[in-house]
Amino acid sequence: MKRMGTRRRFAILLCGGLGLAGCAVDSVAESDWRSWEPERRFQDLWYAPGTTQWAALDQRGGLWINGERQSSAAQGYQHLDGRVVASGDWRLALAEQSSNEVHVLTVRDGQVMAGNTIPAPDYEVAGLCLYQDRDGLLSVFLLDERGGADQWLINEMVAPLRHLVLPPEVQACRVDDDDGDLYVSEERVGVWRYAADAERDPERRVVDMVAPRGGLRLGAAGLAVIPDGLAVLDKDAGTLHLYRDGEPVGAAITVPAQKEPEKLAALWRNGELTLVVLDDEGSAARTMTLPWRAANPTFGDTDMAVVHAAAQTDPVARFGDAADDPAIWLHPEKPEHGRVLGTDKKAGLYVYDLLGRTRQFLPMGRLNNVDVRGDWAVASNRDHDSLQVFRIDTEGNVSNAGEIETTLKDIYGLCLYQAGAGELHAIANGKNGEFEQYRLDLTGEAPSATLARRFRVDSQPEGCVADEVTGQLFVGEEDQAVWTLPADPEVPATLTKVMAVGEKLVADIEGLAIYAGEDHRYLVISSQGNDSYVVLDALPPYAYRGRFRIALDSRRGVDGVSETDGLEVTSANLGGAYEDGLLVVQDGRNRLPQAPQNFKYVPWSAVREALNLTREARP
Repeated sequence: MKRMGTRRRFAILLCGGLGLAGCAVDSVAESDWRSWEPERRFQDLWYAPGTTQWAALDQRGGLWINGERQSSAAQGYQHLDGRVVASGDWRLALAEQSSNEVHVLTVRDGQVMAGNTIPAPDYEVAGLCLYQDRDGLLSVFLLDERGGADQWLINEMVAPLRHLVLPPEVQACRVDDDDGDLYVSEERVGVWRYAADAERDPERRVVDMVAPRGGLRLGAAGLAVIPDGLAVLDKDAGTLHLYRDGEPVGAAITVPAQKEPEKLAALWRNGELTLVVLDDEGSAARTMTLPWRAANPTFGDTDMAVVHAAAQTDPVARFGDAADDPAIWLHPEKPEHGRVLGTDKKAGLYVYDLLGRTRQFLPMGRLNNVDVRGDWAVASNRDHDSLQVFRIDTEGNVSNAGEIETTLKDIYGLCLYQAGAGELHAIANGKNGEFEQYRLDLTGEAPSATLARRFRVDSQPEGCVADEVTGQLFVGEEDQAVWTLPADPEVPATLTKVMAVGEKLVADIEGLAIYAGEDHRYLVISSQGNDSYVVLDALPPYAYRGRFRIALDSRRGVDGVSETDGLEVTSANLGGAYEDGLLVVQDGRNRLPQAPQNFKYVPWSAVREALNLTREARP
């Protein structure tokens, strides 16, 4: 038997060097398992990554750190997860059984200190797991066995981020911070994967399911994230399953007999993976170690700068894909009294002040894009395939001025072009790629227009922006490229490619805007496919100046921005944080807390500093 055990161990070593792919890891012998060293009856365990230091909860819910019981920490805890933060401190999340509150404790040099508390939800916390995002921000998921999870931010502030719909009878969860994946085990069904980042869609993907649909025998319980993969405990079958990059590795590993194997912990160090299976009834924990290769990490988006919004608007009234495109109106005498107009493509037009407060709402129907020149605003009206015209008075009050028919089918994007004194053009497009440019007549009782020209791109467009100084019009073809052409309708509409979809600019191409400084002019593009923004020179050869994303600011309590449709920017000095100008972007997922969509305000100074752009000279 001893010789057989040696051969089996050799097989594991050989397969481990190959990442265990295609290897019979069920050749693990019972003798390869041993009692976990502390020989205490623990109900939950967490290892600090890359070390042998750990935290655990005993059967009474008492907290232990590296084998020492923490008398300063109350008993009665259940569920445990931890993270190491930038300072080297630990953050431990634990649920208190009596109060149902979740406590976040700090551990510094082995000493436990008080931390934040998440109020008790109206359900019993069935499990929890921590997530540390790419910006170092911590959040915790609280599981509701009825189906669902609440994600709470737990950095400088404690606040709800979002509610995530999950299956009922969830057993456990764990998050792979590197990949941003939230894993959830569903009793008698299988294991699911979700995006842990609140700014991503809550789509679920299957990791594995109970036979005959998958490789699990009876169900899934304990989970542990391992390098490039996941370990899953099938407690009723008494088996352990390993996955790499979402694919099962070898066959199931039999766990030595325990009364109720429930929780799972993992430690990867020096090329070896140690797995610990904890028993819910308190029998001794079992552990085994096997080689496990970890791929060299690859870091994408290394040139992606990060900025934060200084403020945000009130949300629109309804959930769903509603808010779309902003425009900025400048007060003629008091810049700080400017207004932001934002479309709600389900209902109408919002008017906000520079603090983000709603000043007006005009229920004009499905308005998609809006633009402003002087005291006039025009929006594309998808209810009537028309141009909806608005007048803006000297105090920033907006009123409906009338409607202009177009011949477009399924009108979509729109922008304005001030061709000269008293000559305003509206350029609108349809989903079929066709553009129509109209000369507006706003001198009569009702607005009217004359069609000046038509041109088209090969597929669906939306965003566009005109530069009055250079006379260029920029248009976005969502899946293809940004193009430019003369804005003057008397000049042939010859399209020149500015930037194609690729590594830097990820479809869909959405909003376009021009930062029109005295010394520098920049084109800002919404790269919706990777939740970011590309900045180019607005003059040939349209040099690339950088890209950035808008991250959550836990100090201000303003969430990050994702899936931006429309945007607008001004170089005007609006005072305060907006002395260098203001960028307004639509936010496709409004969090902190979860709410209908809105618009975020970003000081241009933040973009300038992040991308090392030249500062405009001010008088």
